[in-house]
Amino acid sequence: MEESREILKRKEKGITLIALVITIIVLLILAGVSIAMLTGENGILTQAQRAKSETENAQAEEENRLDQYEDYINKATGVVTGGEWDETKGVNTPALKENMELVKWDDTSKSFVSDDTNSSYDYNNQQWANAKVTIDEVDSYFVWIPRYEYKITYNTPGTPSDGGTIDVKFIPTTQTEADEGYIIHPAFTDDSSNNYENGGWDSELAGIWVGKYETSLVNKETKENIVTTEEGDTSGNIIVDANSNTDKAIAVQPGMSSWRWCTIGNMYTNARAYATNLNSHMLKNSEWGAVAYLTESQYGLNGTKIGKNTNSNYITANGNIETNVNQSSTENVTGIYDLSGGAFEYVAAYYNDGNKNYLNNGSSLINEENKRYTGKYKGMTLNIDYVTGDATYETNGWHEEYGAFLSENRPFFARSGSITNSSYAVGVFFFDVNDGNAYFSGSFRMCLVVE
Repeated sequence: MEESREILKRKEKGITLIALVITIIVLLILAGVSIAMLTGENGILTQAQRAKSETENAQAEEENRLDQYEDYINKATGVVTGGEWDETKGVNTPALKENMELVKWDDTSKSFVSDDTNSSYDYNNQQWANAKVTIDEVDSYFVWIPRYEYKITYNTPGTPSDGGTIDVKFIPTTQTEADEGYIIHPAFTDDSSNNYENGGWDSELAGIWVGKYETSLVNKETKENIVTTEEGDTSGNIIVDANSNTDKAIAVQPGMSSWRWCTIGNMYTNARAYATNLNSHMLKNSEWGAVAYLTESQYGLNGTKIGKNTNSNYITANGNIETNVNQSSTENVTGIYDLSGGAFEYVAAYYNDGNKNYLNNGSSLINEENKRYTGKYKGMTLNIDYVTGDATYETNGWHEEYGAFLSENRPFFARSGSITNSSYAVGVFFFDVNDGNAYFSGSFRMCLVVE
């Protein structure tokens, strides 16, 4: 009996041990399956991590879409986007408003296309920001000149005519005091307290948009270039606005004959009527100086003389921006063209001692309400009456370029020179004077201020 009980106990222990082993094996199998389910390629943890990443990507994409929608809404409702300091790029971002779109060059289509990522410009590598502006269904192109301060170092101290170098430092709008040895370019400053005598604005500007090419005139419906070629032809001396010549429009495009045979007064009026919401105006002499100094600096041609547009038909960019990059302010397609040769360019600046008789061709410039869109010079002596930053006395004679100052009979400035001038005489530092009349070789350039 005792022996039977002992055998029975051993059997129970054996069964218990087997059950335990089986249980452990089952648990190990289940653990293996669970670990695989958790950590495998399609495991729970992996799928959870994947779902988390997909959710984060979707959120980022949604935020990007919302930013784009907000940008579109802001532009459509007149709200300014951009214009703030970008620490990474080291410039104020391009300020945009309705009818404006940042663009970049596309090598495949050989044209400028939309740049939604703001990635196309890099001033440290001479890549300037470009924008397409669409007014009356006509596209025009402008280049961003960011706010900066500059320092001129002359080869012979105190002697501008011996040449020198220009160093530029981009600065945020909040910086209103120049660094030691530098000058904040007046074109970007609040000059209202000085009655705009330094060529500034009525607020501190993040930058200005300058016409990429000389201005042209087109048929609004067909977009075809309207060309005036004969002396005495008055078809160019017109005003285009909502009340007159409504079938015509301004265009700033390459490969077009620039708008000539127009008085400086009508040029000024046309430029102001182009896009009042963008403060469109005829380029001022101070703003020409801002372009010239940036072109001469390390961010432009770095001391190299800009190439001349030699097209006898006054075709902007000499017909092709890629093959004529030597005529660009950056020696690449992102720069500004026609700054040398082509047509000479009237700028919105004048000499007036109170006698308006000799300003008949540009009387529209003399308006108390329009002071920020023009520049007034008080005298006729270059080294005394020049305006800081206007690229006259400060850089007189650089690259052997011609310079002549204002007089009673010739109270308006002409910049760049035309194809009729020698190649040495023309360029960003060329300045001549004229009576403001309509000429076969005289045109103008547009400027926008987004605020």
